[in-house]
Amino acid sequence: MVVLEAPVLASYSQQNINIFSEEIESLWEDDPVGLSIFLERTETRLSHFEQSFKQSSVNLDVHWTLIAAISYQESHWNPKAISDTGVRGMMMLTQKTAKEMGIKKRTNAEQSILGGANYFQKNLNRLPKEMPKLDRMWMALAGYNLGFVNINLARELTSESGDNPNLWSDVSLYLPVILIERYAKEENEFAKHLQAIEYVERIQLYYQTLSILNRQKEMLLLAVN
Repeated sequence: MVVLEAPVLASYSQQNINIFSEEIESLWEDDPVGLSIFLERTETRLSHFEQSFKQSSVNLDVHWTLIAAISYQESHWNPKAISDTGVRGMMMLTQKTAKEMGIKKRTNAEQSILGGANYFQKNLNRLPKEMPKLDRMWMALAGYNLGFVNINLARELTSESGDNPNLWSDVSLYLPVILIERYAKEENEFAKHLQAIEYVERIQLYYQTLSILNRQKEMLLLAVN
């Protein structure tokens, strides 16, 4: 067994930290200010709720970092967040969804996280098991934001158009058609079709970043132990 001395171990750890940092910076190349804010909030906010995210994902088909990424998109990890439409809490649950998930107080961080995680899993379960896992994740995310009926309609239109209803890259092309058809006449400045795609893309970015940070933490723990 080879035992690394402290200076060698420190150098090894620093090299990996640098690699992880470069990987993250490349993801946020177009938004360095956003990256600084995100990293600061992982220390000042996420650290307080990490165990709740981990606990909420114990029986889920996804890693806790995805639930945390959804929460950052929804509330920036602010348990008291509230929108103009009345959704609130860490996972920005509507009253209807909170009731459906058995959540009594939406501004309770632990309850909100658990409710949001279970609601996301419910969306996952609505999708075919044969669908590639990442595509199921992205479509479930879109359903979390838009309501699942729109995802089903977009998948139907995708299939009718000769493309693959099990691929998010295909379905995301037809989703704006459904949203414009259903909602454009109801809003003066309609942007739901743009917001939906951006919503998924932002969560993908946060998820990738948190996954890298989690790998970095695990590697450092292995190096120390």
